[in-house]
Amino acid sequence: MTTIEILKVVGLSLTGASLINGIIYKFWLFPKINKDLKSFESNLKREESINENRWQIKRTACLNALNIADSVLSNKEYPNVRKEDIKPGKATTEEVRTCFNELAASCINSEVIDILKKMMFESVSPDIIVDLRNAVRNELGFDDKSFDKDREKAFVGKVGCDPDLNM
Repeated sequence: MTTIEILKVVGLSLTGASLINGIIYKFWLFPKINKDLKSFESNLKREESINENRWQIKRTACLNALNIADSVLSNKEYPNVRKEDIKPGKATTEEVRTCFNELAASCINSEVIDILKKMMFESVSPDIIVDLRNAVRNELGFDDKSFDKDREKAFVGKVGCDPDLNM
């Protein structure tokens, strides 16, 4: 066999292999890969949507927990604090139940609901709101550090500019 014949055989073999490869890739492998990628992308978007919805429920529940905590703390009596120094807040039983259910359904750990229950059912000082605020920040993934550290001025009993108090 001459060199030219060898080159022709090699050239034809490479061309044939390239054609077969191209056909396999174009009509079998690429569609399969594209289908798998689309399925993966669809699952990823669905998971992302679920996580976003869960986070929104968690955020709403955590903020509601803070509002309920303010109402609960504002209706307690504390040593060395006159009753008229705190404007009582309001929260309904239904609001509290809904908040507990949303916290239980969406939070990763129980710290927020545990502190809220402690506020509702135990004797606490108003500075416990600092613990709840930091637990909410942690649960929402803002950071692990304590942001609010001022326990002395942690709870706002009332403000002089409140129009409800200037009657």
